[in-house]
Amino acid sequence: MKTKLRYLIISLVVVIIILLAGGYQLPKYASRVSAIALLAIVDMLYWLSIRKSLSARHSKSLKIIYWLPLAWLLVFFITGLLAPYSEWPPFLRIYVPGFLMILMIGKGIFLSLLVAGDILVLPFNFYRKLKQGNNSLRVRWYRPRVVLVFASVVSGLVMMIFISGMFFWVNNFKLTTVEILVKDLPREFEGYKILQLSDMHLGSFATTRPVNKILDIIKAQNPDLILFTGDLVNFTTQEALRFEEELKRFRAKDGVYSILGNHDYGEYSQWNSDLEKEQNNKAFAAFYKRIGWHLLRNQNAIIKRDSASIAIIGVENWSMNKRFGKRGDLKKALSGAGQRQFKILMSHDPSHWDGEVNWMYPQIGLTLSGHTHAFQIAIEQGNIKWSPASLLYKEWGGLYEKIHPYGNKQYLYVNRGAGTLGYPGRIGVRPEITLIILRRSG
Repeated sequence: MKTKLRYLIISLVVVIIILLAGGYQLPKYASRVSAIALLAIVDMLYWLSIRKSLSARHSKSLKIIYWLPLAWLLVFFITGLLAPYSEWPPFLRIYVPGFLMILMIGKGIFLSLLVAGDILVLPFNFYRKLKQGNNSLRVRWYRPRVVLVFASVVSGLVMMIFISGMFFWVNNFKLTTVEILVKDLPREFEGYKILQLSDMHLGSFATTRPVNKILDIIKAQNPDLILFTGDLVNFTTQEALRFEEELKRFRAKDGVYSILGNHDYGEYSQWNSDLEKEQNNKAFAAFYKRIGWHLLRNQNAIIKRDSASIAIIGVENWSMNKRFGKRGDLKKALSGAGQRQFKILMSHDPSHWDGEVNWMYPQIGLTLSGHTHAFQIAIEQGNIKWSPASLLYKEWGGLYEKIHPYGNKQYLYVNRGAGTLGYPGRIGVRPEITLIILRRSG
């Protein structure tokens, strides 16, 4: 009885630490922290039955393996209280939560398979208790050892796949070339090359090497224009400072234009005051000026070729998801742009396209977005195209189009992102750089 009471107290302490420390460190993800606390309860309850199935020979090592994910999680949250996560050295900030996520995924799969197995043998265990009658309290829960072995093997394989994604795909950049047919495109813009980048999340790069690889690809394409569709950092402006010299070398004939993504507003960090947050945002704007990128905040820019021109429209983050908000003002951003010009909209969140663009603003020919990262996990082989991102976003990666009844065509391209967030890897989907070539049609 004392053992069970002590175990109950420990369980309560663990849940309280997760809810308080996790809620403080990740204020934007309160629902996910609550889900983690629930998983921790299931985790600790299942140990009471699993420990009886372990062989004495390997019990110590298996016990360490079982408790490692939860122990890592607690250390991560408690350490975050002592030193804010955003202030950790790059290597620790990337790989400590990265491996934690892999461990949590593996543990979640392991427990899910155990629960499923227990549900399958539930009738058999119920029958055994009935058969024993008054001695039913002494009957142990029967769980075939094969269930434990199967759950362990499957979760182990999944974790190995996630670990491989941290090394084989994460910085293996892919150049995707897309040709966009534009009705009545001025001859001066035939073959015009636009290079789109998105979601670099510089805080997820341990070194400057990935940024230099991106720079080499850009130079090889010799683009007319570079458009960056948001999320330069994860948390604070500080993350971008060590890449300043590399970003200054991003060059195109008609310049580099950018917008802000949901992570660029400093919303995912704990600030001591509103003033401190405001100073971070001012430093971010100043950083853009130093590197020579034109930041469009509900604004537009006109690109000219002789007497012809096209318009680049940039809006603040606008999302159908209430958590990300609707800062963007497309009406304001379009102010001053000509009616007959071909218009390219940069809007970080692709839900903006269905939420407003393609039914209220048919004059916008091409929208460029990012944000989804294709969930950093995808299957894109032949006619098969699927990602967990498709559960949240109708348009999550690649080219989409809408043809209006009167023949006008609008395009959306969702870049799969150059960086990572949370999990420092990719599975089945490489980081993407998009080369968009404008072609005349009609």
